[in-house]
Amino acid sequence: MNKFLKVFSIVVLFTMVFVACAPKAESTVMEEEAPAVEEAAGAEESAKPLEGQEITFLTIQPHTVASQNLAQWFEEETGCKVTVDVVPYDNVVEKAVLDVTSGVGYYDVIDFWYPGLGTLVDNGVLKNLDDWYAENADVLELDDLITTFKDVFTTIDGHKYAFPFDGDMHLLYYNTEIFEQYEQTFPTTWDEYYETCKAITEAGAADGVYGCAIQGAKSPLILIGSFLNRFGSYGGSFFDADGNPTINSPEAVIALTGMVEQAQYALPTASAVAFDEALGGWFTGKAAMIEFYTDLPGMTDDPESSSIVGKWGVGHLPIGSGENAKIVASVNAGFGIGVSEVAPHPDAAMEFLNFVARPDVAARYNTVVGGIDPVRYSTLEDPAYIEFAGTEIVDAIKAAHANAITWPTNAEWFELQESLTDNLSLALIGEKTPQQALDDTQAAWLQVLGK
Repeated sequence: MNKFLKVFSIVVLFTMVFVACAPKAESTVMEEEAPAVEEAAGAEESAKPLEGQEITFLTIQPHTVASQNLAQWFEEETGCKVTVDVVPYDNVVEKAVLDVTSGVGYYDVIDFWYPGLGTLVDNGVLKNLDDWYAENADVLELDDLITTFKDVFTTIDGHKYAFPFDGDMHLLYYNTEIFEQYEQTFPTTWDEYYETCKAITEAGAADGVYGCAIQGAKSPLILIGSFLNRFGSYGGSFFDADGNPTINSPEAVIALTGMVEQAQYALPTASAVAFDEALGGWFTGKAAMIEFYTDLPGMTDDPESSSIVGKWGVGHLPIGSGENAKIVASVNAGFGIGVSEVAPHPDAAMEFLNFVARPDVAARYNTVVGGIDPVRYSTLEDPAYIEFAGTEIVDAIKAAHANAITWPTNAEWFELQESLTDNLSLALIGEKTPQQALDDTQAAWLQVLGK
């Protein structure tokens, strides 16, 4: 036995003797330790169900605040950390498709622009949710979902792949102070809209005040949205009942012609005006009218970003002319939320979807300035939301749903919208007449669709 082992043996022997001879501990010592044991047991029982897990949520830039709030609330409730990956709104579908088709499989949950639903499904990006809907029908309170969004945002060929997340549609807002200053009244037709824009711009442009802000930047979501506000109000539609394209119909031509004429009196330069430019003109009192989503009042009345707090009114989009004319509310944005087919953490991803879909959570994320609009009827009746948004906008939203028109969601749409965007832009900058631009679009669509 070496020297170390001898010493170690002596120490062990001495310790054993000492312990054996030591006086017994008082029972009170055990009683003092008991609460610590109970606390440990209680902590174990109260452990959050997804503690230590993590998922990644792909979202768009306008939803940054809302998505970060949801991530925080979900982690507080479940213990699961949510990494929020923010991309520009017009890149989110492309990003999601690339994530799956490249084999990377980085994202768990995807926030997507609803016209891209067919493209996502066609590329195998989104998990089929038929069983989830069936198993959770009572909890999801499906009858509470606003009809406008219930199927359009979620369903392809009779199968469910997403849940409605952000219910966007356009209304027409006007600056009450500017209208009073220039003695104008709210326009109810596109002809009146043109005259109002012209009158204010001719009188106020020298002082930096324009009759309207037309969003004409060369992005499908922006430019087609502005066109649809007019196209739909004249009674036009992208396709007929048999699925044939009708993008160069008389209604389309008159709508685009009007938009080009209106742009002459809009915030400069319409062909370069996207969300930021339009909102900048609106918040600083330079644009008398703006076509925008139903969350605009909350932002307008935020004194940190707006100089026109309380100086606004709202109404439906102007109506067109002709026998097919009608009032419309264009669902130009609108987003669904789904789980990736290759989600690296599918169980936690489904729990996050459960969380976002809950009525109480929907009401909560609709009462913060985060770019999210209601998808549930109950939200529109919620006192907290009514106080947050104001009765004027709540009433306008309810009325708008009776006139909602939506975009196509078929798998070919993302290819079709590119030629339409290109040609609308060329018409807006004067390089093509409206008729030529739409005839060229019709020809391109027929080729894509093989008709």
